Amino acid sequence: MITLNKKGRITIGIVLGLFAIIIAFNLALLFVPADYLKDLETRPYSTVYYDSKGELLQVTSLPDGGRREKLESTDITRLAKKVFIKAEDKRFYLHNGVDYAALVSALVQNARGHQIVRGGSTITMQLVKMQDEDKSLTVSRKLHDIFYALVIEAKHTKQRIFEAYINNLYFGHGATGLASAARTYYGRMADSLNAQELCCLAVIPRNPTAYDPIKNAENCAQRACELYNKIFHKKKSVQEFADFLPHKLFSYPYEAPHYIRYLEHQVNAIETQNVDTHKVSLSINLELQKYAQQILNDALLQAEGSRISNASLLLIENKTGTPLAWVGSADFFDEKHNGQIDGVLVNNQPGSSMKPFLYALALETKDENGVPLFTPASILADIPQEFGEDKLYIPSNFNNRYNGPVRLRIALASSLNVPAVYVLNTLGVDNYLERLYTLGFESLHHTGKNADLGLALGAGEVSLNELVPAFAVFVRDGIAFDGSQVYEPDTARLICSILSDKGARALGFGYTQTFETSYPAIFKTGTSNQYQNIIALGATKDYSIGVWMGNFDGQTVMGKTGSSLPAWCAKKMLDYLYGEKGPSADKLKQMEFAEPVNWSKQKICSLSGMRAGPDCPATVYEYCLNNTEQQLEQCNWHKKTDDGKLQTLYPSEYQQWARTTKPDIQINYNTTPLSIQTPKNNAVFYYSELHKEKQAVSVEVFGGAKDTLQIFYDDILYDEVSRPFTFQLPVERGEHNCRVVCGDESCSINFVVK
Repeated sequence: MITLNKKGRITIGIVLGLFAIIIAFNLALLFVPADYLKDLETRPYSTVYYDSKGELLQVTSLPDGGRREKLESTDITRLAKKVFIKAEDKRFYLHNGVDYAALVSALVQNARGHQIVRGGSTITMQLVKMQDEDKSLTVSRKLHDIFYALVIEAKHTKQRIFEAYINNLYFGHGATGLASAARTYYGRMADSLNAQELCCLAVIPRNPTAYDPIKNAENCAQRACELYNKIFHKKKSVQEFADFLPHKLFSYPYEAPHYIRYLEHQVNAIETQNVDTHKVSLSINLELQKYAQQILNDALLQAEGSRISNASLLLIENKTGTPLAWVGSADFFDEKHNGQIDGVLVNNQPGSSMKPFLYALALETKDENGVPLFTPASILADIPQEFGEDKLYIPSNFNNRYNGPVRLRIALASSLNVPAVYVLNTLGVDNYLERLYTLGFESLHHTGKNADLGLALGAGEVSLNELVPAFAVFVRDGIAFDGSQVYEPDTARLICSILSDKGARALGFGYTQTFETSYPAIFKTGTSNQYQNIIALGATKDYSIGVWMGNFDGQTVMGKTGSSLPAWCAKKMLDYLYGEKGPSADKLKQMEFAEPVNWSKQKICSLSGMRAGPDCPATVYEYCLNNTEQQLEQCNWHKKTDDGKLQTLYPSEYQQWARTTKPDIQINYNTTPLSIQTPKNNAVFYYSELHKEKQAVSVEVFGGAKDTLQIFYDDILYDEVSRPFTFQLPVERGEHNCRVVCGDESCSINFVVK
């Protein structure tokens, strides 16, 4: 057993005491509340956005205009660690935050030079300086740095300390952190830099102005060469090293600005984020984004003189609904035309582009016996009509012409207005609105009700971001992107059949090449009232697209441009997606729209929409619901007379249209019950003192089994007329009644003249 003398015991006591003091001091450091490292780590980082193929879209700027990309410790190469540690703190892994040997050496050199030549600061001490505004070189400041460097080292690993350091070094030209420096000076990722390039960057933080590789290339090359030779024991000349200097700053791209801004607003609306938002890969395809921008600008050039200043485009893929191209305006930086407004999100009146949603609801609405109220063969009257009770709504077609009886297929494909309003009036505005809400048209909660029957023609305001996913429902068998079955699969397939039918489209658009594709596709266009907005929608099984053109300031388009330009853009984009040669034969088979399961084609009269009879001169095959074929009445519009001549008799509701459009048409007046078509019951008229002798109330009566009509005005026999039953009543202020009698039938209305 070894016994210690008194002196030995004192020595051991002192040593143990010192260890205890050191341990206590280091434990105490853990409880110092200030944490410079955490403060640095919570500084904002730039978000780096990539497209779906890894192409750079944007590196967002910080509030001060600079950029700071985050570089994870796992992404810092061993070479980068070696260069920066050798350059700034060669004993980084050996000290506890303070390199005492370096401090003593710095003190000696500073004393000899009678000025501050070296600071002796470690990487950890530099972290403290990065966080503090006080950059003075006083003794108290140095002691402050030493103390808090010890605190940082006591609380954090070397790996975390170096990561914070490399991400907060300032390299000039707005670049903070090695990742941003690598991109700003070399246009590359930090892990691709070689030793010489790393040395060029490593000297910049010492004095970003003096060692600026762009403005002071010689100084930078000199110091970088010295550093390189020191670290790697080489003897490179400054002239050789100059080849590794960057020659110009990287031009940061600014692609898909509207979409990225939209995403950032979405992220900011969520309080907590469990994902790393510093590097984000988007569904946007940069190639498609640029092509979309190009065709929009080409279309605007074609529209010169039409007062169209802007355009927007949204392209999505139909499996998930994610956008492949999102162009909010023709030029984001065009302040004159409000280029920073995002036309994909702006609510505009979509015009007739909403009609497919209405007709889809009509096709799956059934009566109490399960029979559809409407089929593609249903005849709709495209004639002047009045709708509404409290407020009269009198729609007209785009070309102010009326086509008489048209099948539903043609009415939708040719985008006729009057039939659409009739359908909505039959279904009910509230029923239609509920379906539109289900489709995702949230904006209609604000404007839908007020639009009333105008909804049939797109009077409510919606955005492309609502329109395009909703339109995609038709090529997805009625399934929305949230998985809900918005329309029955057969309904969606019928709509695809109609919107891809170029023959049905001919009445409204002619046989235009705008919609001609080498692959199955559906299209729908829309023009809002006063031509403020022109819109086109297109879809295949793979993609859906929407294009808007107009002016963000609400100016109307000059001339009746229609929707041909946005339709051209939509088709051009789809053509580009499938390449110059178009889809292969196998792909074309996959792209075919499926046939409805519970509907089959039957031979019908092309004019009456009824089951074709022996005298029908023109027939077509149209979808009819299975097991209802025999319920279809045989055509009674076409009959041959005794002498063999074909006679076509139109229902009585077409009498006025026939008189003004086709006077030689024959009317079968007794096909409908007697009714006063105009004016509506309880209509209100206003008397004018200026035109007393020219004022009258025009009345039109449909139906009736006889060829004469008795007119009773305020219960007094006023007149007796023969067909067509149209007449005028004199105007007097007050409440009035008009009753008409035709054989055994009668009907009446009331109206007021104020």
